[in-house]
Formats: sequence, structure tokens, C-alpha cells
Amino acid sequence: MRLGLRRSARVMPALLLAGLVVLIQACSQGGDAAKPTSDPELAASSCLEGLDLERLDEALNHCNAVVKGHPGNPIPLTDRSLIHTLMGRDDEACDDVKQASALIAKDGQRHDPLLRHELTIRQQSCKQRATMAGNG
Repeated sequence: MRLGLRRSARVMPALLLAGLVVLIQACSQGGDAAKPTSDPELAASSCLEGLDLERLDEALNHCNAVVKGHPGNPIPLTDRSLIHTLMGRDDEACDDVKQASALIAKDGQRHDPLLRHELTIRQQSCKQRATMAGNG
């Protein structure tokens, strides 16, 4: 039984990540919260545009600028959390999820239900990770 749990614990993050990429692409296609600023390079939904898995450092630098340009918007934080996850920086990813969730909670129903659902799933993943590490 334990072997099955270990396998599922290894497979689950990969499946979750694949699902999140699909959700992020769907969320970044529109919505009031994703309106671009005057600089099209820093649109709130631009963190993952043109994402190259071979250049995650560059993607993170771009996304950091987007987060800075949209401090009250959870979308760039959500996208940056995925980049952190791809880089193996789970603590930073969970920090971004926590911040994005707090922004959504503060703003109420203003945000896309898919984004809210995505963050709920990521929060659960962060809690599970903390529990498995003995921190929860």
C-alpha cells in the first residue's frame, strides 16, 4: 500500500502541473483583471507568453517585472508561481499562491472563477507538500 502512495505522490505533481498550464492559458485569454497596461510587454497576463522551458531564468525576470507592474493583480503572481514550480522553487511558488489568494479574498467575486479554482488547487498542493515535509 505504501508503494502505491509513493507512486501517486510522485505522479500527482506532474498531473497537477499539466492541468495548471492548461488553466493558466485559459485564464490568460481574457477577463477584466488581465487588461494590459500602457506597456504591452507588461500586460498582467504576459508572464507565460512565449514561455521557453530552456530559459526559465529569463521568464522569471520578465514575470517579476509584470508582478511589480501589477501589484494588486493575482494573475501575475499565479503565473509566476508556475515558473517557480518549473524551476523547483516550491517555497517561492507557494508564497506567490498565498499572496494571490489573499488578493482574491480581498477583492471578492471580481476575479475569474477559473483563477479562483486554480489557486484553490495550488493551495491544496502547497498544504500537502508542507504536510509531507512535516511542516503542516
